[in-house]
Amino acid sequence: MKNCILLLCLAYCTLNCSQSTEYDLAITDVNVFNSKTLEVKEHQTVLINADTIAAIVNSDKKVKATKTINGDGRLLTPGFIDTHVHLIGNYGVDSALPEEYEADGGLEMLRELTTHHYLNHGVTTIIDMAQPEEWIDITLDWQNNPTSEYPDLYITGGSIVSDEDRRQPAHHIEVMNPEDGRKKVRDYAAKGLKYMKFYRKLRKPDYEAMADEARKQGIIVNTHVDNNVVTIGEAMDYGISNFEHFFTLTPSILDYDTHWPAMNEQYGIRMTSSIDEFAAQMVFFFGYIKEHPEMEEELMALFDTMATKGASISTALNVVASSAGQSDFFTSFEYYPIRKIPMVNYTEEQQKALDDAYNAMMGYYRKAHDKGVKIRIGTDCRFGGRALLSELILLSKAGFSIGEVLQIATLNGYESMQLDQTHGNIAVGKAADLILFDKNPFENTVNFLEKKTIIKDGKVLTAKRSVAYDYMQDLLNKGANTAQNSFKVNIDNEDYKKLQNSELKQVVKELFSGNKIKEAIASYSLYKSHFPEGNFQLDAVSITNTAYGLIRDNKLDVLKEYYAFCATNFPETKRYLGLSVYHEILNNGIEAGKTHFTANKDSADYILDENEINGLGYLYLQSGKTDEAIAVFKLNVEAFPESWNVYDSLGESLTTIGKKKEARQNYLKSLELNPESASGKAALKKLAP
Repeated sequence: MKNCILLLCLAYCTLNCSQSTEYDLAITDVNVFNSKTLEVKEHQTVLINADTIAAIVNSDKKVKATKTINGDGRLLTPGFIDTHVHLIGNYGVDSALPEEYEADGGLEMLRELTTHHYLNHGVTTIIDMAQPEEWIDITLDWQNNPTSEYPDLYITGGSIVSDEDRRQPAHHIEVMNPEDGRKKVRDYAAKGLKYMKFYRKLRKPDYEAMADEARKQGIIVNTHVDNNVVTIGEAMDYGISNFEHFFTLTPSILDYDTHWPAMNEQYGIRMTSSIDEFAAQMVFFFGYIKEHPEMEEELMALFDTMATKGASISTALNVVASSAGQSDFFTSFEYYPIRKIPMVNYTEEQQKALDDAYNAMMGYYRKAHDKGVKIRIGTDCRFGGRALLSELILLSKAGFSIGEVLQIATLNGYESMQLDQTHGNIAVGKAADLILFDKNPFENTVNFLEKKTIIKDGKVLTAKRSVAYDYMQDLLNKGANTAQNSFKVNIDNEDYKKLQNSELKQVVKELFSGNKIKEAIASYSLYKSHFPEGNFQLDAVSITNTAYGLIRDNKLDVLKEYYAFCATNFPETKRYLGLSVYHEILNNGIEAGKTHFTANKDSADYILDENEINGLGYLYLQSGKTDEAIAVFKLNVEAFPESWNVYDSLGESLTTIGKKKEARQNYLKSLELNPESASGKAALKKLAP
């Protein structure tokens, strides 16, 4: 009898516990997407306590909750994950140090950008795929102290490459040899990093040793291999399973040294000139493979091997689609210069070939997925959240079902990053990171872009908009008058947070570095009017990069305006010898530039940088001004006679005008100083009598 009573009590509790328990949040009458089965279960109520899903019941059950959201039959999915972002580089601060952002709430501003660019679009988790090591302590603190106001962040540290005799980008970290590589892995593990990134020029001995050490330390390796150094197959043999960018498949089945020139010849295109042309050529390769059955067969075999070994690969789809003219939302691997269309110039026939190549690539996406390769989203661009939504639409257009698309955006990424114990599916015990769509993407893929409610850690996101960033978008898309009028209105709009010094300062800097000079100068005046005591500086790298970008684009009138502005507001501008030599040549000719350089190269009043002068020489060379280029390279030889690279560059410029004897002499001198120079050896071989 006691047992019967106990069973009746248990049954009563089971039927009525949802009525007696009070939850923190109830999301009632929603259609719940299951990212494992791809099914949608209708009329459900999801119950949340703190940051965790506590129960899921039929919507006809009565529940108690402190806060309730009426789902009204809308779709509920897990939060998205972007497995390849560049938190620092994509915000325009790649070469900056953290201390440069400590004033005016700059570090907090950078973290808030993760909400602006990702969380607002439903991306609740991001994986940073390389940053300068100076930022690790700060971003690791963000990783270890997540809140509902920002997406969860996981970092990989720097992008690991083998030692090279050239200046590396700030986020590339060199290892000198295999043991140094092992030490780097141990150092990262000691800091508490869960992931690392091995990059394209990491040589096999270093790669193998680091992969072995990563296994011992429990670090998950993500790798970008596309330089015919380590192939995807070899990386899998070393125990790696996470690969970056679908386009990196191609060098694992063909040799770039042979087939890149052949591919360019087939389509009548030139070797890479801009980052957008590079992205387009990655698309062209899939058309090239499609026309070579033996290569396609190798690609299918690679898919089979990847599927067998449980490999995943990220997308970067919107970037390459943008370069091919296939996306309605333009993004690029490099945000600067700011633009809305790719920097490519193809004939109608070439564009048709690019269209066909894009369709071939998307067909291979489908085949890879069907064979069991795990595709995950990794946008690798400035506006990652918005780009992610575009990628979902592009995948759908390529024949993926909406269920498959949502699985790629959620569970696939979380599984690959080994975060699926707590994320990636809507189930009891999982994190309450959710997206409630106003309009159902199963009915129309455009609905991915429509309004949505974001729940992060069980809390509804209520992030206010930024006056500064909306001003910049209005400025770029609608013009100065509209932007300034909206700015005045939004400052007092309660939907916007208070205008921050750091945000407006960041906007002005982005406009300058993006070669939007007139807009930047006007915005600088706006900044000074609101923050007259604000400390605003443009550093040497920013000023010279922007100036050289204007030279590259032949915007010489804008260059003069920019240089005059910088010289007035940032007096250090006049100390950069390369820029001053350029202006001397522009105004008074080559001989005047040479005289100016010789007179001031040893002066404490000027900053002389070998790489800056070399960059100036290449700007002249690329624009067909060989006389100026040769003159500048000779000045660099004069200033840095012990540098192998200055002789290499001078040899290259002399080769372009047919002065083979002089070119050989300079290449020989370069090799004398650096016997391992591959470029010097190759050049001498071509110049052999």
